[in-house]
Amino acid sequence: MNGSYQSCTIKRTRRTIDDLQEILTACQSIIQEEGSVSLRHLFYRIVSLGLIDKNETEYQKLSGYSMKWRRNGSIAWDSFVDTARYYHGVRTYSGLSDALENSKDCYRRNLWQSQHVYVEIWTEKEAIAAIAQQAAEPFGVPVFPMKGFGSGSALHSIAQMIKWQQKYGKEVFVYHLGDHDPSGRCIDESTVRNLREDHGVTFHFKRIAVNPEQIKQYNLLTRPTKKTDSRARNFEGESVEVDALAPHVIRQLVENSISQHINTAAWEREKEIEEMERETFDLISWKYKQGDFDE
Repeated sequence: MNGSYQSCTIKRTRRTIDDLQEILTACQSIIQEEGSVSLRHLFYRIVSLGLIDKNETEYQKLSGYSMKWRRNGSIAWDSFVDTARYYHGVRTYSGLSDALENSKDCYRRNLWQSQHVYVEIWTEKEAIAAIAQQAAEPFGVPVFPMKGFGSGSALHSIAQMIKWQQKYGKEVFVYHLGDHDPSGRCIDESTVRNLREDHGVTFHFKRIAVNPEQIKQYNLLTRPTKKTDSRARNFEGESVEVDALAPHVIRQLVENSISQHINTAAWEREKEIEEMERETFDLISWKYKQGDFDE
């Protein structure tokens, strides 16, 4: 199938039960393959299979289908990534023992403290951040969803973090996933320039998606570039959303970007210390339950 698309001029008839079952089966297969997806990712995959057209109306229909299928149990509720925070409040505990158990479960040693670098992952969109985080979290690497052009306050916070890391001798590397379109490419340049000019911060920056070679490699769906975009003057070719990349590809890009910087020997030493510290939590919890804090 050709990766590009045009607005569909064919008026589709109402989908039959067999049509919907085919789409459902494809959705189930994709979710089983990926583990979890965003609705936009799922949409692109179903479009690439030729089961639906690539337009906003079809996207909304798929959204409705997916909700129906989750309600009837055809698709699990947790099949879709979601970065929304639904609860705000203070975490409470039933007692000190409960708090100690939670502390053990939540404890993560900074495995990067003996590394000579600091790494961050940036994404243009919240949904992509959720996918990237699945690969970054085991390494303890932060993911920052820029949601377009970062606000002045957000960039100030980023600058402070970079300066703090550099103060302690860390070489800073940032890897970015964004759309291949005039605005997406401009976000890269604008963010790096603003951090340099407004905050005096310089660092290593690399876009890891979407790049022209990936469009060919994965036969990504393209869309016509908006000529009304003031940034389109020097942009060549059609546009591609980062959502067109399969989640497992995004996770692999993130993992490769991070792992290349790790000194394995130092990393393993930190992990051994972390395990011993977890055992200390067990000892403290045991002593509390025994009512013995004297030793």
